[in-house]
Amino acid sequence: MKNVKNMGKTFLTLLTGMLLGAALFSGGVAHAAEIFYKAIPSTNTVYLDGQRVELVAFAIDGSNYVKLRDVGELMGFNVYWDGAVQIDSGTPYTGIAPDSSTQAPAPVVTPPQETTPASPASGQPYTISADHWSRTDFSQQANPAVFTGVYDRDLYNTVRQTIMDGNSDTPAYTMVAKGDEYSAVKNLLGRLEGVLRYEHYVPQNLANYYEYLDYFAVSAAMPENYKAPYEFIRPVIEQANRLGSDREKVVYLNDYLCTLLTYKNGKTAGVTSTFSTHSGELEAACGSYARAFKFLCGAAGIPCFTISTNDHTWNMVYVDGQWLHVDVSANDLYRQQYILLTNTVQGRIDRAPEQTAFLKELLVPGSTK
Repeated sequence: MKNVKNMGKTFLTLLTGMLLGAALFSGGVAHAAEIFYKAIPSTNTVYLDGQRVELVAFAIDGSNYVKLRDVGELMGFNVYWDGAVQIDSGTPYTGIAPDSSTQAPAPVVTPPQETTPASPASGQPYTISADHWSRTDFSQQANPAVFTGVYDRDLYNTVRQTIMDGNSDTPAYTMVAKGDEYSAVKNLLGRLEGVLRYEHYVPQNLANYYEYLDYFAVSAAMPENYKAPYEFIRPVIEQANRLGSDREKVVYLNDYLCTLLTYKNGKTAGVTSTFSTHSGELEAACGSYARAFKFLCGAAGIPCFTISTNDHTWNMVYVDGQWLHVDVSANDLYRQQYILLTNTVQGRIDRAPEQTAFLKELLVPGSTK
């Protein structure tokens, strides 16, 4: 970065190392010569899997900077200081270094007793065959009006096949060009994520990818760091499932989430922190509410996805044979059932209406006819 000196009282003095040191952690800052930079709150929009998230960022010398801790909490991995910045991608975010005295002993590795066929999840060299493309023409069940542009029948069949399979062992494949179309598919899958995470990728162990350079797999699996939140909400889901209808379940889950979060613009609470033991309500903006509610609905078996304008995110659920709106963040903020199972939401313009229609048909074929 350039050295910029004597820029006036509005500038912040930053020491080298602060952006990955004191700005993120409470100690361990390297000593360096003073360099003066202008730090301005960034106005850039941040999206996670196609959903707008609130993330505090600063523009400094032409680059955007965020706290690594905030990213860890948002993405669900731990970040802490232990003589240096430590990132543990397999552990939910706490911000605290693990106690070595309580860590589990290293697992004993037992050689496999029998040989298993190679698969995308096995780590063994894997070759695509015709069995790995979508195996049913699900698109015949859907409203044909939703097939437009990148949202075509091939993509529909691929994602629908993965939804039906419900795991990563046998992903379906489709061909989507890199660029805008690839980004659209990534956003589509991000809006689907609930208990399962949908991914659009090339398996690292794919042996014959050179034959299919524009092909990508669509898989679904529960991330490792989602297992603890899932166990945390299990009693809540069991109680919800005792209710007489999906409508009652949605109301119950809306009210439950309002006991865990409190609305605060610019704040983020990830799934792993929301669904864990904590004192008081966590501060969170709309995107956090919407992702958490999608997680609850996924566990309860209620079709649900996120919907966004340029500055707000909420949910749609399929209840009583129709798609309805639920805005838990607004319901919590106004302390009433403000937008809870409503047919429309006044004054809000969906920024991806074609994708939204495609999502509805993916989750419930024929639901928009």
